Order: sequence, then structure tokens, then C-alpha cells
Amino acid sequence: MLKERIEFLCKKKNLSRKELVDGLVTPAHFANILADRYPLAEDLAEQIAGRLGVNPSYLLRAAAEDEETLATADKIFTELSKLANPATESYVDLLEDRNDSLVVEMTTYLMKAVYYQQLNDPTAYEYLHQTYLNFYLEKFGRSDEVELPAPLKKAILFYKIQYFRSKNHYYDVLNNVTQLSRLVEEGTENWLNAQNIMMEACIQVKQFDQAKQVFEQTMRRVYDDRLFHRLTGLYVAYSGYCFAMGSVQEALLTLSMAEANLVYLENAADMLTTILNNRIIMLTSIGELDKALEEVARFEALVSREREEMQQMMLPVTLIYRCEIAFARKNWGLLSQHLDQLRKTNLTTDQQMGLDFYESQLALAQGNQDAFWMHALQCLPYFEALQHPARLEQLYETLAVVSEDSRRYKESSAYYRKLVYLLRKK
Repeated sequence: MLKERIEFLCKKKNLSRKELVDGLVTPAHFANILADRYPLAEDLAEQIAGRLGVNPSYLLRAAAEDEETLATADKIFTELSKLANPATESYVDLLEDRNDSLVVEMTTYLMKAVYYQQLNDPTAYEYLHQTYLNFYLEKFGRSDEVELPAPLKKAILFYKIQYFRSKNHYYDVLNNVTQLSRLVEEGTENWLNAQNIMMEACIQVKQFDQAKQVFEQTMRRVYDDRLFHRLTGLYVAYSGYCFAMGSVQEALLTLSMAEANLVYLENAADMLTTILNNRIIMLTSIGELDKALEEVARFEALVSREREEMQQMMLPVTLIYRCEIAFARKNWGLLSQHLDQLRKTNLTTDQQMGLDFYESQLALAQGNQDAFWMHALQCLPYFEALQHPARLEQLYETLAVVSEDSRRYKESSAYYRKLVYLLRKK
């Protein structure tokens, strides 16, 4: 790992390896040091460190993998693999980015990236990548091909799991979480986290039998070890299984069980938010729109107790719930009002694409075909990449009809074919 750290520091200093050791040792001798054929002498480390602007220990201990070092890295992985909460924020604030051991340092950067991704902080997330992670991920990112200490390997797998979840690439999620589950001790918090993610991935890739097996295995462990604080998360995951299987009422009942078990959690607010989100989506999908609105009001009341920054971040979420309900009711006046509010907020990519979808359908209802085309084609590639069946079904059908009305028969036929293919996959 000394070699990779030297290369990283040289890149930052815009130094070649030859320039770095000029007058100290021959490039050939230094190459042997970096290949671990010779040790790095302390006096040479001091001279090289001076040229790189670091402490000698930052080079001498770059490859450190002693028991204490690995325990430190493992603690960082464990703490930051939890759902982001105020305690996690305090831990992150106190956590030093730089560490003499590359195992600890890279684990820290990877898990901080996961943390900022959970907070939906793209600026901090991108900064970590531009200044550090992009370089090291290129070297060590294929954790299945590189021999790495267990804490760092777990951190890389967890980072990739969260990245692929954000892209809805669930086959990749399943592959990485399967590897991660083999590295963590059964019954630990890390193992339980992996089981929940594995359930989610199995559901998304329609491996329903495996999803149920994972749920039953995990539930047995939770009751055997009296890990009741995990019941809410498990029931939330199982409700997703029920919903995917078409058992919406059972899914809603399971969400009620998840909510009933919030009493076992120290910080229940995040899980309650997830429960309300899932319940709103389910109720809206089956046309129980009045009940969905009641849950939206509960969600908004929960958010109103948060700090102003959080309220602003969650406002687009609740507005999109209301847009979806107004769209389901074909209440175009109310949808227009919600869209006016939504346009004034800071949106994520997903939320912006949602806005374009609603704008397209509102424009169509108002007879504005130009605006319909603009917004529909703006969001269509995004929903195609996500393979979002509900959005695609609506977009393909409306694009086909409008194309036909405009005598663009070739385009109309293409959209109808896509629609038929989509319906056959259901």
C-alpha cells in the first residue's frame, strides 16, 4: 500500500517518481522498495516525506495492518454503516480524514462518502471523490480481485452497495451484499443490515423465494437473540416483499407491525419516515387517496418538528406525494398549484424528473402539446434507465396517442410497441 500512497502524493504534488527520489536512491532501487522487495529505511522515508510535505510515519506506516489498526478500521466501518442520525453526525465531525495507515484512511473516506450520500449532500460526496476516492477506487475498487484487509474490503463492498442502490442496479447490489454477508459475523448489527439489504435486492430482481427465506432466517435470529430493535426494519423489508407479490393489504398490515415495534428503537424518527413513505406509496397505488392524504399530513407534521434545514430538504418529498395524489384524481387545478410550489424548491435528479413527468401530464390535459413533448422527452430516458414501469406505462401510452394525433405514425407505432413489451413483462 506504500506504492499507492506514494503515487497519490506524487500526483497531488505533480511530481514524477524519478523527481521524487532524485539524489536519494536510484529509481530501480525505489521501485524495489515499492514492490516490497526492500524495506523503506527511516532516513530515506524522512527525506522523501519532506519532499511530499508529510510526516515520515505517513510513509512508514502506510501498509500497517496490525491488530489495533484493523480494530480501528472495523470500528469506523461499524459506526458509519448505521443509518445516519445525530449521533453519527457527531462521530463524523470528530473523525480525522488522514491516518498513517491507508487501511484506516481509506475506510474513513469510503464510509464518509456513504454517510454524505445518505444525507443527500452531493457537494461533500463529490469533494471526497475528487480529492481522494477516485484515485484509490481505481486501484482497489475491484475488491474481488485484490487481497485487502477485512475492514477495508467490507467498506468497499458497502460503498458499492449504496452506490448501486442509488442507481437501482439491484443485481450488482445483490452480488456485493452476498459477498459482504460472508465477511460479517452472523447475528451482529452488520449482518442484520446486510440481511435487510439482501431482502430488498431479492425483491427488486424478483427472486421472491430467496427474499422470503432471508426474512424467515433473519426473523428467527432476531427472536432467538432478542434483538427486538431490529423488528421494525425487518417488517418494513417484508412489507416490500408483500407489495411486490401483489398482497397490498398484507403489506399495509406489516407496515403497521413495523410501526408498533418502533418502541424498541432509540431513534425512531428515521424509520417512521420510511414507514410513512411506503404507506403513502401503497395507499396511492390502490386508490385509497383519502387515507394517503392523511399519511401525508402525518409526514408533514413529523417534518415540522425538525430543524429548518431538514424541513426545506423534505418539502419536495411531501409536495411530490401531493402531486401524485392530485394526478391520480386528475385534479389538474390542484396539481398545478403543487407544481408551482415544487418549482421553487431545490430538487434532486429524481425529484426533477418527477416534476417533468407531472408537467408533461398537466400540459397534455391543458392541450399544450409542445410543452407535453418537451417535458415527456426530458424525463423519458431517466425512467427508462430506472425501468420504472408505472411512469413508463403512462409516458409510452400518452406519447403514442399524441404522436398518432399529430400523424407521426412511425413514432406512435414505436411507443405502442414499447408499451406492449412493458405490459408483457408485468
